[in-house]
Amino acid sequence: MKARIKAVLFDFDMTLIDSSHAITGCMNGMAEDLGLAPVTRAQVLSTIGLPIESAWRTLWGDFRSEWLDHYRSHYSDRERKELRPFPGAVPLLESLAAKGIKRGVVTNRRFARVSVEAVGLVSYFEAIVGLESVERPKPFPDSLLLGLKLLEVDRESAVFVGDTDIDMKTGIAAGVRTIGIYSGNHDGPELIQAGAWKTVPDLTGLGVLLGVQERKTQHSLQC
Repeated sequence: MKARIKAVLFDFDMTLIDSSHAITGCMNGMAEDLGLAPVTRAQVLSTIGLPIESAWRTLWGDFRSEWLDHYRSHYSDRERKELRPFPGAVPLLESLAAKGIKRGVVTNRRFARVSVEAVGLVSYFEAIVGLESVERPKPFPDSLLLGLKLLEVDRESAVFVGDTDIDMKTGIAAGVRTIGIYSGNHDGPELIQAGAWKTVPDLTGLGVLLGVQERKTQHSLQC
């Protein structure tokens, strides 16, 4: 495809921000409170990108609404305070803005704007779509299609950036070119196998690929 890129939509967790340590610490706090088995960061990473109900069923074999109530009451604020943008996130977003390329977040988090605000990134996005905005989570295309609608761009003019096989499948379902970033639990070959159009190691590499930051190779997309 040779269409000019007018918008970049991002997954949130482990794509723009490192949430793995925050989530692991908070889940283990809840586990200790409620008598559940402790979890490792590796286990948590394998579930990041899933809706919380699915993640907890994977980790503990069950999901109970009272667990979620306890987490929200005791750990949600702590988790948001411990989220950290990846190095390169702000420079990349600033470079995209300078080029007039629209930016959006598409995540399976609920109350997505609150989390984006917590890491100081909300001003960089014209659209933020979380699970509260759609009926079906990724890998269904609903949230990505809504993001495109809010940004007023067509699917041929956008790319979607994510770190999981779920994100790659979401892009395929929505008909959007998807770039896999291996800052989470999946490496480049795994993301390609899941359907990635291109892959990059980090956000700096993404800026180079998109042609909005200093080029280290001769290969870039038309922006």
